[in-house]
Amino acid sequence: MAHRKFEHDEIFGIVQAWHGLSKLIKRGLKIRDSWLASWDYEAHALTFEDGKPTPFSTLTFDDANGKRRFVGQPFNPDTFTPVTNADFIKMIDDATQGTKHVLASLGSIRNRGRVFVSYELQGMETFKAAGREFSAFLNFGNGNDKSSVLWVNTSNICTVCDNTFGFNLATVENKDARNRGSQTEESDDLSARVKHTKNAKLKLPELAKMIDKAIGVQAEFQLALEQAANESVKVEQAERIFAGFVGRNQKAETALSTRAQNTVEALVESFQRGRGNSGENRADLFSAVTDYYSHASSGGDDRMKQFVSSEFGAGSERKGEFWAIVRDDKRIVETEKHGESLLLATAKAN
Repeated sequence: MAHRKFEHDEIFGIVQAWHGLSKLIKRGLKIRDSWLASWDYEAHALTFEDGKPTPFSTLTFDDANGKRRFVGQPFNPDTFTPVTNADFIKMIDDATQGTKHVLASLGSIRNRGRVFVSYELQGMETFKAAGREFSAFLNFGNGNDKSSVLWVNTSNICTVCDNTFGFNLATVENKDARNRGSQTEESDDLSARVKHTKNAKLKLPELAKMIDKAIGVQAEFQLALEQAANESVKVEQAERIFAGFVGRNQKAETALSTRAQNTVEALVESFQRGRGNSGENRADLFSAVTDYYSHASSGGDDRMKQFVSSEFGAGSERKGEFWAIVRDDKRIVETEKHGESLLLATAKAN
């Protein structure tokens, strides 16, 4: 039950999710009119049997029959402050006011321990760059059962269940760990996380501006890939560039391993004949690397392991590294030169 939709949860979407449990909603639904706005959390102080106060509180909600249900474990209000649906919805509504982003999915999981909202970004629901299609979603999540921070990100994954909630949360936490929570020039997506402290609502800085930036970096990616499609690359160049990238940690004039040679061969094949590729330009270079590290680089027949590697692990890092090279004339020349020396050494060794 990877979706973790339990008895008191509901999931809504403009299309049916993979688990088949979504209730369909019409495009144009406003977050303030959604199911999440129909109920909320309440905190109750816990007392001892003699009526004396404890340091802890518990979080509850009323189910569809008006029966009070508990969320998560008791918490200390001095160290953990829940974010109510009212505050969550207001934050999202304020951030999306005046835009035409489409509410694509929303709901709760883990018996309302987690709530989520996903939007299709305006004009980029499925956008094309260099003849390829990409999807862009703006995701919000919150975990009042203490399983998740309050977070927001953009990604190509629409939150529709506990799995996708976790995947999007992982991208936020991993980027935060690498970049100390800041956007860098190498970042393709918006990500922000806020712990459940007393100032949680105030710590998601200038959210509306950050979302504008998120749309901007997606648009920049689209433009950059279009520009990459205008930079011609011959097959022989592609082989040298791939060799230099695969063997980037090797010393010059050292032979590639058999595995590295096979990887270079697979990348060249994808460059020429991969989905949407014609073996002609830098966009084809990047697409070849993306396809390889998304589908063939690890995990074997284990599709979930491969997906995690592609989106959050080593595969994701490799794609990011190569994207930085593709956009930099100097780095791509250096990579090709390094690859040439490795291929010459490999030919001599064979």
